[in-house]
Amino acid sequence: MEKNNGKIIAIVALIVAVVALSVGFAAFADQLTIDGNATVKQGANAFDDSTNGLAYLSSSPACVITNTSTSVATSPYSQGTATGDSWTGISVPLTHENPSVTCTATVENRTAYTAYLRGITSSSGVTCASTGADAATNTADVCEAITVNVQIGSVLTDAIEITETAGTNNSTTGSIAAMNGSTPGTATVTVVIAYDNSVVPDGDVVVTLPTITHSYSSAQS
Repeated sequence: MEKNNGKIIAIVALIVAVVALSVGFAAFADQLTIDGNATVKQGANAFDDSTNGLAYLSSSPACVITNTSTSVATSPYSQGTATGDSWTGISVPLTHENPSVTCTATVENRTAYTAYLRGITSSSGVTCASTGADAATNTADVCEAITVNVQIGSVLTDAIEITETAGTNNSTTGSIAAMNGSTPGTATVTVVIAYDNSVVPDGDVVVTLPTITHSYSSAQS
């Protein structure tokens, strides 16, 4: 009996030893996580910067009799004033002998982004006014004969024609290059004002151009 009890004890002791060994080599586990987000904030509109954005070159406006180099900037006529986003004050003579005047101005892009032309529109058609006994006839005849063509850059499709009806072009493809070192990208804005000189009014007619807008985006359409 004592001999058998000794075997039993030995077996029990071995089991305890194995359990103890298993416990001694147990591994603890855990997982650490990282979570969060980052937001890239929109910067200021680079094109609106008055010094280093997209704007007319103030010294650039010029008007000549179409297809010549003859300037028509002499008072009371004017090539207008370009500053920032606006070119205003164009006042040019149209005569039977010189029925067309071409005015140009330069737009500079001093940003790090290509400026993609997204559209050219006019707020309305041209309007006319006259005085004197035949004012109504002169106004109607001249306004029907006036055409204003506006082109941006050298791409022929980037243009609109304005008559007594507004002009719109949302299918433009041109662009103004980004700043390259110290050299800005540029584009020439050309405005040709002309009338059919078979119409000969017997009094002066003042023709007023509508507001013409050319819009740009840093995103290519």
